[in-house]
Amino acid sequence: MFSKQLITLIFVTILTACSSINDIPVENNQANQSIKSRNVQLSSLNSWAIAGKIAFITSDKRQSATLHWQKDADNDTESLNLSTVFGIQVLAIDRQNDLVTLEVDGQHYNTEDLDQLIYSLTGLNLPTQAMGHWLKGIAYLPDDKVTYHTKTLLPTTLTSRYNQQKWQIKYSKYHHIGPYQLAKQLTISQGDLRIKIVIHSWKI
Repeated sequence: MFSKQLITLIFVTILTACSSINDIPVENNQANQSIKSRNVQLSSLNSWAIAGKIAFITSDKRQSATLHWQKDADNDTESLNLSTVFGIQVLAIDRQNDLVTLEVDGQHYNTEDLDQLIYSLTGLNLPTQAMGHWLKGIAYLPDDKVTYHTKTLLPTTLTSRYNQQKWQIKYSKYHHIGPYQLAKQLTISQGDLRIKIVIHSWKI
C-alpha cells in the first residue's frame, strides 16, 4: 500500500503548467446567458467527462496529478482517476449505482465515507461530492453563495459548506463548448489547503 510519504514523493509539481494555460480571461468573455438560465442549464448537465491537472498545495507541501473524471447519469456510474505524469496511479474511484469502490495501490475498498477513506489512505483532502457541482460553477447546497462577473455574468467565486468546513472556489478561465460555458481554471480553498485545477478538455 502507498504510504502518505511515498505518494508525496511520486507526485510531480505542475504549478507552472497551472499558470501557463493560454485562454481568454473571464472578464473578456462574452456571455449570452442570464444567471438563472445558466444555472438551470448546468443543473441538468449530469453526464460529462473532464481531463486535466490537479494540484494540492499547503504551506509545507505541494502535490499534483493528472485528473480524469467521468459521470454517466443514464447508467448511474462515475469514475475518477488521479495519476502521476509517469502514469503511476495514485487512486481510482468507481461508482456503480450506490456502490462506491476506492482503489489505492492495487487494494480495493468499499466505503460510505469516501472523503475520509481517501484522506486516511493518501493524505489528500478531496471533497468529492461537492466538486461535481463546483466544477460547473453552480451551488452544491441551497445556501451556497455565488458571485458573478458584472459583464459576463459568469461565476467568479463560490462559497460553500461541506463536511462542516467552509470552502471557497475562485474561477478565472472558462471553456466555451456549444451552448455551455464551463470552468477551465479554478482554485478551491479551505483553511491552509488550496486545490488548483486546470481542465484541458470537457466532453459533454
